[in-house]
Amino acid sequence: MSAIVQRPKGTQDIMPSGVNKWHTVEKAARAAAERYGYREIRTPMFEETGLYVRSVGDTSDVVTKEMYTVSSKGDQSYTLRPEGTAGVVRAMLENGAMNDGFPQRVYYISSFFRHEKPQAGRLREFHQFGVEMFGAAGAYADAEVISLAKTMLESCGITETILNINSIGCAECRKKYVDALRGYFAGHLDEMCATCRERYGRNALRLLDCKNPECKKIAEGAPVILDYLCDDCRAHHDKLCSLLDSSGIPYEIDPGIVRGLDYYTRTVFEFVTEELGAQGTVLGGGRYDDLVESIGGK
Repeated sequence: MSAIVQRPKGTQDIMPSGVNKWHTVEKAARAAAERYGYREIRTPMFEETGLYVRSVGDTSDVVTKEMYTVSSKGDQSYTLRPEGTAGVVRAMLENGAMNDGFPQRVYYISSFFRHEKPQAGRLREFHQFGVEMFGAAGAYADAEVISLAKTMLESCGITETILNINSIGCAECRKKYVDALRGYFAGHLDEMCATCRERYGRNALRLLDCKNPECKKIAEGAPVILDYLCDDCRAHHDKLCSLLDSSGIPYEIDPGIVRGLDYYTRTVFEFVTEELGAQGTVLGGGRYDDLVESIGGK
């Protein structure tokens, strides 16, 4: 008698007895997005690998460790989507949506794929709700997306969260900050994990994101990026704080938030909770002023 074939490691079956929970969350996500004027977009499950290398960053963990990539005839390389933003930007550009006026607002509910070690709250096929706004340079856009996120969480009954925000600046001020980071961590490399020693030369900003207890302790004494912001990035950050204050959205400033993808600029944010134990972030995002241009747009 042969053994029953089992589902791939890091995936899950959604059975009829539990699918109503998925419908509830998806309905809440759609309602929140459409209330704020966002329209649904659907993109392919796989894209050319180069799209993710160019946008997510060839030093990010997603590109270096976690992508599911296959080669087709003619040596073309394709990757199952590890995140949603890059594919949405590609679709908006390719289909001429950027010519329809700004701002453009879209949302998606899709499955994504990363080759991670399966653990609590982490799957190799996971599902995600996301929104993207194009063509809005001011901090009002950041505040709108954060407000939408809060609305969506609360409509699902997730109310015990803390909003943490940070600014990682623009390319100009971030370069000065990265130089300061490398100067600080240079004297601690022997005490840090192998991943951090590798990141030191390739992507020093990610040194702040390590989960190793010893590395986290060292990072607590690192320079703070808010001290290195240029005048424009400082004004943007201050305006966002003012808008959140006037909207009655409580927040905390956390200089340690950098997010894991390379395309972020200026605002980054996370909603965290103590209800999930170690995996405390339930929602996160940020601004990416340079991403459209990096993929070939204006």
